[in-house]
Amino acid sequence: EALLDRHNQPQGRLRVNAAPSFMQFVIVPVIGEFRARYPGITLELDTHDRFVDLLEQRVDLAIRIGDLEDSSLHARLLGHSPLRLLASPSYIQRHGAPQSIDELAQHSLMGFSQLEHLNQWPLIGADGKRLHISPTLSASSGSTLIELAIAGEGIVCLADFMTIAPRQKGALVDILPDYTELKTQAVNAVYYRQATLSQRTRLFMEFLAERLPGKYLQG
Repeated sequence: EALLDRHNQPQGRLRVNAAPSFMQFVIVPVIGEFRARYPGITLELDTHDRFVDLLEQRVDLAIRIGDLEDSSLHARLLGHSPLRLLASPSYIQRHGAPQSIDELAQHSLMGFSQLEHLNQWPLIGADGKRLHISPTLSASSGSTLIELAIAGEGIVCLADFMTIAPRQKGALVDILPDYTELKTQAVNAVYYRQATLSQRTRLFMEFLAERLPGKYLQG
């Protein structure tokens, strides 16, 4: 349990793990508000593209995106993030916008180099299955793919939480919206079932559940 100071404020270290893109685009923008509320909590923000062992890495709380398969974890659903296909206006000006799923084969498709399951796009191909792309340009992080897309290097499929700002500015626009399935990725805060939930962990989970739905995530 978190220690309390004489003003009954929680104290101690809280180590939080998340994918680099979620940390950059979602947690970092709201972290100042949490620190102002709970100045006695010392935060350690840890990022990995792949899932980490919470016990081995001494992680108190992790943010997991997508389906949960580890039954040893307790999860709190924070919300959902839709997926969409995007490209820059400069790319469309040079290459045109695809008008059908088949026309994607004529375009530069960008995807993930290590997280292969993220190269399955929310489009149904002629075979009735969800389209799995073979990227002509790949990167290990969503942040890199965003910058490549803004630079006009191709079409990308990313979760909405990563692309709020460039979409609002018009730097990225939707591709094939009428063909795109309504597919969302679940976003969960997880910790080990065997672990005693500290006050600081509970407070951070409650803070995220309060701040993220609406702007960053759907309910």
